[in-house]
Amino acid sequence: MPNFAVIENGKVVNSVVAEADYAAEQGWIALPDGAGIDWDYINGQFVDNRPMPEVVVTPSPTKEELLAQLNALSAQIQSLT
Repeated sequence: MPNFAVIENGKVVNSVVAEADYAAEQGWIALPDGAGIDWDYINGQFVDNRPMPEVVVTPSPTKEELLAQLNALSAQIQSLT
């Protein structure tokens, strides 16, 4: 069975698996592969206007920072023996 979009105010609010006749009675629209909840439905087209997630890049530790971590861990190990 195909997937259909439940659309409210131009936004896909749910994805439903249903028979085509029943979906048509409900006013649901056939959902193309890849489209889904939170997509917009504008002028008969599904449009992905979801905000892009923010990418946070953390810098790699420097050699000095790694050596300091190694020394701290070595000291902890030594204190256990």
